[in-house]
Amino acid sequence: MTSPAEINKLLDQLSNSQRDFTELKNKYNTDPEFQLKNSKTGKIVDKEFVFNTASGVIQEIKDNLNKMTDDGSTCPHFPFNDIAQDKIIAEEIRVNKLQEEINKQKPESN
Repeated sequence: MTSPAEINKLLDQLSNSQRDFTELKNKYNTDPEFQLKNSKTGKIVDKEFVFNTASGVIQEIKDNLNKMTDDGSTCPHFPFNDIAQDKIIAEEIRVNKLQEEINKQKPESN
């Protein structure tokens, strides 16, 4: 049987990988000079390679979670305490509230 700690570890990896992928997308979309090197070859890689690699890592984690829990059907009944995901959600709420306040302060054009 899979332990809650093993599942939580994969959930944290998934959350962190998704956060990192979002940050990469933002860097590529906002900084035309942004480049990454392949850690194995040292060569600069294109955006498509980076996105495909990151998507593959995320999918691999999801596949491992599904295998460990038999697609969720044999998941033990216990509370998951995914602190990393809680932090991400809290940050999204904070950013959304901040953006709402900024929008309220903008003069409306008629």
